[in-house]
Amino acid sequence: MDKTAVAHWAPEIGGQFWWNGVFFVLIFVPFMLFIGKKLSSKQRDYMLYGMGIYQLGNKALTQIGYIFSDNYIMASNLPLHLCGLSGILAGIVVFYRKQMLFEFLYFFGLVGFIHSVLTPEFTGGVSSWKIFDYYVGHSMLIIIPVWLMKYYDFRLRHNAWWTSFIYLQLIVVLVSQANSIIGNGANYMYLAKAPIANNPLVLQDPYHIIGFEIFAIIHFYILDVIARRIFDK
Repeated sequence: MDKTAVAHWAPEIGGQFWWNGVFFVLIFVPFMLFIGKKLSSKQRDYMLYGMGIYQLGNKALTQIGYIFSDNYIMASNLPLHLCGLSGILAGIVVFYRKQMLFEFLYFFGLVGFIHSVLTPEFTGGVSSWKIFDYYVGHSMLIIIPVWLMKYYDFRLRHNAWWTSFIYLQLIVVLVSQANSIIGNGANYMYLAKAPIANNPLVLQDPYHIIGFEIFAIIHFYILDVIARRIFDK
């Protein structure tokens, strides 16, 4: 339990691995939404439940697998990155469709999806399954909220982008404390150290957190505008 965090790995931006991931997402996300359009209401329910089960089940089985393999590293294996938390939230929202949780998922999930695909960074080791799940799991972060808006008439409330940003600050504080308590190089949500992925929006240590805050609120506002332009008609 006190092992040092696993070293992160970021593929070369524009390299073959990077392009493979981008192409997969560009095919998988529209395909899933297209399939949803062709399904009956009941079939859409089943498909949505399946996505929720995948998100929650995969997270649970991954944690169990680490524990039983005697290779659990608290500094790397907890689902405390923003995308890990969003992945769990995506599964919860499928079965517990509360407005506030939906809004959190929309903003947290889409920001995580965009940057995880464009500037991928693998935080818990690399294997064929982890690569597959990285792109499928992150794709679900956009598919599920869009699915809810497109087929279940979910909409963002007034100032949802701002309230979601405020609640994000609570998560930042809690995860930052978790990093300090766990130690051993724990860097969940990249609060202890800037990510190694070549992302032009990431400032260098120790100013990267300020950059995160500035760009997060800009992203949230833009995503709010986009959702209203597309769905509030």
